[in-house]
Order: sequence, then structure tokens, then C-alpha cells
Amino acid sequence: MVNSPVNKGESTGKAYLILIIGIIFLAFSAPWVKQSNFDPATSVILRCGIGALALLPFALREAKKLGALNKQGVILSLVAGVFLGIDFTAWNYSIYYVGSGIASILLNLQIIILPALAFLIDKERVPRSFFIVAPIMILGVVMAGGVFGGSENTGGPTTVHGIDINILGTIEGSISGICYGIYLYTSRKATRVNKGQFIQPMVWASLAQLIAPLFVMLFISDRGFDLIHGVMVNGKLPMNPETTLGDPITGMNWFWMLVLAIAGQAMAWTFVQYGSVRLNPTIVAGLLLLSPISTVAIIAVLLFGEIPSLIQIIGVVIVLLAVAYQNGLLNKLIGAKSSGES
Repeated sequence: MVNSPVNKGESTGKAYLILIIGIIFLAFSAPWVKQSNFDPATSVILRCGIGALALLPFALREAKKLGALNKQGVILSLVAGVFLGIDFTAWNYSIYYVGSGIASILLNLQIIILPALAFLIDKERVPRSFFIVAPIMILGVVMAGGVFGGSENTGGPTTVHGIDINILGTIEGSISGICYGIYLYTSRKATRVNKGQFIQPMVWASLAQLIAPLFVMLFISDRGFDLIHGVMVNGKLPMNPETTLGDPITGMNWFWMLVLAIAGQAMAWTFVQYGSVRLNPTIVAGLLLLSPISTVAIIAVLLFGEIPSLIQIIGVVIVLLAVAYQNGLLNKLIGAKSSGES
């Protein structure tokens, strides 16, 4: 009994450490997509396929220890994976169109999708403030995407497929955020029907993630499974990205793809899941905000010179404040400050 507080503290400290490592990996995921420079659909297949292979030994170990995932858990994991595959594919296009930092911000649209689904499908109550925060969040997403004025053009294309590149990138990023919210909703249901397994659902979901990029390859894009040419030329989109092939794929591109698949896919999602089920959800939500903030404010600026316009910065701030308010972080901070002053 004497050792239990110490063990609990060690367990909590371990959960924090693993969660923060996962968040760091998530923050670098969008930049790693650009550094690998693979075609968006090809990138998803490689990322998810390699990630699933990396998780397979741990999934088999989990199945041996806790038992195989039940049928309902498998079905829910597959459904979740389908939507996460759409999320990844749309997100990859958004990264090339509006930049890795802004794309990471647009992904946060999931914060209003998840409670909306719980409200519509499960009849769960949502606070009245949600109906005020949701439109504000959408406005912030539109502003952050550059629809009202993006970052200064540096010689790249202004349109893709005849559509303004900022508008198309915002649409792709918003689709990504919506599908991410559906994934979170479905995966949350999957965790309620298993016996504590969280690696096996990720493997099943990773396999289902391959459906969306395969659909894009077969029916939308004419690139196919392209392991030869990338998207960017000398680190920038060519003037006609829909017809111009990017730089040849090199060993360094493969290196960043392996980093993305192992650290940004297998490890990041597993580590975040590990920390999320062991720590206070409000604290977890607050720490997860560090990922998009780091991407847009530090990583994307240093690696790619992605400097948002003033309107985009205001949009980013609106989105982050809306996320912080919706997940209860602002209320907790204000409450802590009030109690400190009293």
C-alpha cells in the first residue's frame, strides 16, 4: 500500500511522456508529408501500409494477451479507417495547396463534428454554447485557409483545376477535418465494445485507410501509384501541378516517408491513444492543441517559410480559441486563475 502513490505517479508521468512524444510526432506529420514529396494518394498508401506493418507484431502480442478484437470492434474499426483514409488523402492535398501549417489548423474542424454526431445519432446533450461556437469556428477555418486573402504568393500557382488554390485547399482541409471527426466518433464507439485493446483497432483501421487513396487513383487522379515522381519541384508546387510531374523520388524522400509512416503514423497515434485513456481529458485536449500551434507557428515557418497573412493569423487564433473553449480548456484556465486570485 505504501508504494501505490509512487507507482501511480510513475504511471502518470509515463503517460504524460508518451503523450507528449506522440504530440510532437503529430506536429511534424504535415511537414514530413511535404518532405517525402510523394503524390498525395500514393503517400497515404505508403504511410498506412508501412504503419500497419510496424504495428502488426504489437497487435499480435496484444491479441495473445487480451484476446482478439470482437466482430463489432473489427467492423467499427474498419468504418473508422475508411473515414480516416479520406481524411488523410484530402489532408495531403491541402498540405500542398495551403501549406502544412494551415492544413494542420483546418484539421481541427473535427472539434465541432464529433459532438454534432453524438448529438444527432446518440442523442447526447451538447451545451448551448456549441451552437454559437460552431459558426465562429467555421468562420475561423475559412479565414485561416486563405479564402479572404492568403499568404503572399511566391511564384507558385494561384489556381488548380481552375479553382483558386486557397479555396481548393480550404475545401480539402475542411473535408479532412469532417472525416477526422467521423473517425473519432466511430473509433470511440469501437473502444467501448472491446476489452481494452487499442493496437488491434489501429491495424484494422490502417487497412481500411487504403480504400480512399485507391479510389482516387482509379477514378480521379491519373497519376496512379507513383513511386517515381513527386509533387513539388525544388520544394515548391509547379505552375501546373495537375499536369507537371515533380522532382524524381530520391533516397531522402523515402527516408522521410519511413519517418512519417513509423513515427507520424504508427507511433504517434498509438502514443496519443495510450496517454488519452490514462490522463484527464481536458489536460489531454489542451496538450493536443500544442500540435497544430507548433506546426503553424514554428515548424512550417522554419522548414518551408510558410508565413500566413494577417487574416489567416486571425483565423488561426479564432480556430484555436474555439477549440480551447469547446474542449473545456479555457474554462479550466479561467477557473484556475480565479481561484488563484481569490
